[in-house]
Amino acid sequence: MTAVTTTTEAPGERGIARWSALGGILYVVLFVVGGLLLFDGPTGDESPARYLDYYGQGGHRDRAGVGWVLAMLGVLALIWFLARLRDVVASYGMPFLSSVVFVGGTVYAAMTGVALSLRMGTATMSDDTLAHTVYPAVIHGGSDAAYVIHAAGGVGAASFIIAASLAAMRAGRISSVVGWIGIVLGVLALFSLLFFPMLAIAIWLVVAGILLLREPSAREVVTT
Repeated sequence: MTAVTTTTEAPGERGIARWSALGGILYVVLFVVGGLLLFDGPTGDESPARYLDYYGQGGHRDRAGVGWVLAMLGVLALIWFLARLRDVVASYGMPFLSSVVFVGGTVYAAMTGVALSLRMGTATMSDDTLAHTVYPAVIHGGSDAAYVIHAAGGVGAASFIIAASLAAMRAGRISSVVGWIGIVLGVLALFSLLFFPMLAIAIWLVVAGILLLREPSAREVVTT
C-alpha cells in the first residue's frame, strides 16, 4: 500500500499555522515582561503617600502603559497559538476535546485581556483627571480585581490544557507520562489565585509550543 497525503490548505497557510505554535512561548515572554512593567510600583497595602508619590509621576504611568502594550501583544500571540492547538486536536478526530480547547482558550485569553486593561486603566487614570490627582484606594482595588480576574481565567486555561493533553495522549502523540504531567499542570491552573500555580500554565505553554512545531498540518489527511 502507498500512503498518499492530500491537503486543502494553501502552502502559505500551512506555514502560518505551523509557526503559530510559537505563540504560546511568545505569550509567556511578553506577559512576564509586560506584567513586570504594568504591576511595578505599589499595588497592595502600601501607604497612600507611597501611591501618591509613585503614580503622581508621569514616567511611572508611561511604564505601565508600555507594559500593557507588551502584555496585550502577548495575548495576541496566545490567540494564534490557541487556534493552532485547536486545529491540531481536531486533526486527531476528537471534536469534543477540540471544542473544549476553543472555549477554554477563549475564556482565558478574554479574561487575561480584561484583567490587564483594568490594571492599566486604574494605574494611569490620573492622566485624565484634574491636576493629575491620584486615588490610592481605587488603584489598590483595581490591582486586586485585576489579579482575581486573571486568576479566574485559570478555569479556561485548565480546560484547554487538560483537553489538549488528553487528546495528544490518546492519539499517541505523547507518552502517557507526559500526558499525565500535562493534566496535572492543568489541574494546578485551577488554583491560579495562589499565584505560583500560574507557573503551571507558563510551563505547559512553552512545552506545548515546542511539541506543536513537530505536528503536521491539521488539514492533512493520510489515505492508503
